[in-house]
Amino acid sequence: MSSDITNQISAGMDFLSSADLILKKTLTTVPSGRPRRRRPSKDKGETKEDVDEDDQYISGILQELRVELDVKRREEERLQREIADVLTECASGSSGGEQSRAFGMAVSRLNNAMLVVEADAKQLAASLRTISRLADNISGKVSALDVAKTRVVECLQLAGDMHDLGVCSEEVDQCINNEDYEQAAQHIHRFLTLDRAVFQFSSAADKEAGQSVSHSYEILTNATARLKEILERKLEAAVDTDDVAAMQRFVKLFPLINEHDSGLVRFGKYLSRQIAKIGEDNLKIMNAGGLDDKRVEVLYADTMFLFLEGVAALLETNQPLIESSYGPDKLLDFVNMLQVDIDQVVGKVIDAFERKRQLEKRVRAAQKILRDDKNVDKGEERLDALELDPVLSEICLMNTHTEMYWRFVRRRIKGASKGEKQEEFVMVNADDFGDLDEEKKKQLEQEKVRRKEERERKLDQLLNRSLVGSKMQELLGNYILLEQYYMEECVRKAIDMDVREEGLLSSVVDDVLFLVRKCVRRATSSGSVDCVCAALNNGVALLETTFYQYLFGAIQSGYPSTNFAAEALQTAQNAYNVIQHGKATEASADIQKESFLTATNNARGTADLLLELRKGLEQEWRKTQRSEIERGKLDNAASQLTDLSRKMHHLASLGIESLCKTIFRPKLKSSCDAYADINHTLTDNQLGEFEAVDPFIEQFNANLDKQIAIFEPVLHKDNFQTLLLTVCGEVERQMERVIMKCTFNRLGVESLAGLLGNDVLAWRRLWLCSMLRMSRKLWNFERQQRLPRLLGYSLHRMQSKFFYSGLTCLQLLSRSSICEWPGFVHNCNLFGF
Repeated sequence: MSSDITNQISAGMDFLSSADLILKKTLTTVPSGRPRRRRPSKDKGETKEDVDEDDQYISGILQELRVELDVKRREEERLQREIADVLTECASGSSGGEQSRAFGMAVSRLNNAMLVVEADAKQLAASLRTISRLADNISGKVSALDVAKTRVVECLQLAGDMHDLGVCSEEVDQCINNEDYEQAAQHIHRFLTLDRAVFQFSSAADKEAGQSVSHSYEILTNATARLKEILERKLEAAVDTDDVAAMQRFVKLFPLINEHDSGLVRFGKYLSRQIAKIGEDNLKIMNAGGLDDKRVEVLYADTMFLFLEGVAALLETNQPLIESSYGPDKLLDFVNMLQVDIDQVVGKVIDAFERKRQLEKRVRAAQKILRDDKNVDKGEERLDALELDPVLSEICLMNTHTEMYWRFVRRRIKGASKGEKQEEFVMVNADDFGDLDEEKKKQLEQEKVRRKEERERKLDQLLNRSLVGSKMQELLGNYILLEQYYMEECVRKAIDMDVREEGLLSSVVDDVLFLVRKCVRRATSSGSVDCVCAALNNGVALLETTFYQYLFGAIQSGYPSTNFAAEALQTAQNAYNVIQHGKATEASADIQKESFLTATNNARGTADLLLELRKGLEQEWRKTQRSEIERGKLDNAASQLTDLSRKMHHLASLGIESLCKTIFRPKLKSSCDAYADINHTLTDNQLGEFEAVDPFIEQFNANLDKQIAIFEPVLHKDNFQTLLLTVCGEVERQMERVIMKCTFNRLGVESLAGLLGNDVLAWRRLWLCSMLRMSRKLWNFERQQRLPRLLGYSLHRMQSKFFYSGLTCLQLLSRSSICEWPGFVHNCNLFGF
């Protein structure tokens, strides 16, 4: 037993010795690095500092590695000592034998388990090798089957093609001789769609079959050329005799023999002749002056409409034939072929319009006037705007008819493209049979994208680069120029003929805005979004310049002063005019007053009407379906009306401020100065008298109400509200200036609250709010500590009148300046603010 323990201990020590040897081999010292190469002597001085830094860095790293290595070695020695102590204790102790037996049994069980695992692993490896050989065998057989299947399919297809080739070669001549051209075309179409592999035979075994195929190939080739010649001759004869049935019969046979262009060209001759006939009939009517004398002003627009309507009917009638036989791509090519004849007729109509309406002469005159407007007062050298009105309307109508025709063509072509369901398969290698579906889908998608791009390019070329498109673009350019001149002339006349009508606004507001609305709507009727935006831009520019300057000039002249010096000067001027001229002139001050007030009201009314104009235009535009880009253009152009409306509001506010500065400020200053003459060091009796009747506030309110009441019937509602706000602000400033100069005792401060307690008129509530805002500044003075409580008491006393008046004081008061007052916050909570 002791010998077994000794053997186990010896084996354990041998294991430890071998592990120690392995660890020593692994944890060797860090080898010395490769010695540095010597640098050239000329660089020693320049790089000495860099070399020293590198050496220090490497030395530091080596030192750290050595320290870490020593730590590991000491840990290794400690572990070895612990293992040796455990083994020694096991060998010498009483329980050493049992532990050794347990250890030996565990090792035996582990050895047996490892043997079982090894056997199972070998069995598994053998099974895997068997399965791999079987999988390789099956894969090879499946691949062979796929190849065989592909070759069988190719053979069946080749056999079928050879059979069809033989049948076609036997029957094609008979069909041609019997004038069964439809069946003959079907045979030739089948021949042209056969796989080229049918005609390739190289081995000697296929020599006989090759001779038969070659013979059939020659027969069908000759039959193709003969049938082509016959179809061309028959179609030309049908075109010459206007035999529609024969044309429809023969024209759809050309695609079967791959002669698409030949059939379209010959059939296009017939349609070109029909288009020329339609154009000639309409031109004769146009040259004769039309059929209705009432539509002479739109003669050329009606001519274009009738011609394009006839062309559209012709295309609609023949579209199914071309689309079904030739496809949507050839339909677009066919329309392009006919566009040449359409351009000729439309060009004649436009040339006649420009000649008869003297368009070029009028455009040159308008350009000269707009470029160098020096002869404003010489009416004989200017174009008559009324004469331009029917010309502009006719141009818009002509473009409308053209856009309708383009929409018809675009809808027909896109409708044919959507209905197209073609599947084109590309021949691939037979070994890729399993991937044919994915390859076909990818190739079909690429082909669809390419065709769509090509179709869009041709359609764009048809719509924008044809003679009709370029002529109409040139005509619209002239229209925009004449429309700009028309608006400027009409606005100038509206300003010259401006008169005060019943109401607060003058005639120029309605005239100018009606003119702009009319021109924009007329441009909208043309169907061109760019034309609408250009007309709207010109209208807004005209309102911002000519019309705005007209109103600004009247407002800038100001409201005439009504003080004693001004009245004396006016009386002296009237007396001088009577002495010099023998008659009195009109009161220029009254004229200036009316002009100022009318201009201020016009600015405010124009601002409101501009917003209504935008709303009305947007409602009209929403009725027509447009693209996102077109809607964006219209919205951007219409936003200028909102900007101009804000500018008009600002102009009206400037006029009201000028009115307040001229009329109210001098009188308010003198009225507020009277408050400084009142004694503010009061007794209890005097305070009671002030609370009963305050002479200053009664007189102040009466005078201010009288001054403001004068302007209520002559000012626009919004202008009058602005005047009230402006006057209240002026009262605040003047009263603040005077109160700061006064001295109050406690009772005088309480009397100051009486300024807030009198509420007779609705407008004065605004003034009370201004007084509250002004009194906030008094909060900074220690001698008026009771003022917030007094103001809060006054607000509570005025609750029923002040809060329910419909004019919220919070529109005037700033929370940041008043909400710090406890009394005010308390009463605002009571009011429900």
